[in-house]
Amino acid sequence: MRIAVAGDTHGRTEKLTRTMQMLKPDHLFFTGDFYGDGLKLIRQLNIDWTGVTGNCDFGPKGKEERLVTWAGRKFYLTHGHQYGVKRSLNSLFYRGQEIGADVILFGHTHVAVCEQIEGIWMINPGSASLPRHGSPCSYA
Repeated sequence: MRIAVAGDTHGRTEKLTRTMQMLKPDHLFFTGDFYGDGLKLIRQLNIDWTGVTGNCDFGPKGKEERLVTWAGRKFYLTHGHQYGVKRSLNSLFYRGQEIGADVILFGHTHVAVCEQIEGIWMINPGSASLPRHGSPCSYA
């Protein structure tokens, strides 16, 4: 089973679409900011998805946070702006701990993160189109 995580596309999905067509994921988690891009991606890839909206979503609306069980693990999905992730991951970590998440998927910073804190995986795919702070374009 192959799971892809992407977000913060801001209307630019061409490169990501080509990459995903080669990788052929079974499921896409979309961490927000241009929720419509997530919808576009899944139509082009013909796969299932779980997506949330971010602080820059003004068109099609989805939920701001989701807790789903996938492959026997609880995934908590949020954009992250509501938890101040640009300053610290503490609030987001404690929220994930509170709801029993195994994996927390978030965005907003446009910088990739993948670390395990006290048994919870914290994963930010970065941005596939507008990376920040010298980081490369990325997805997970």
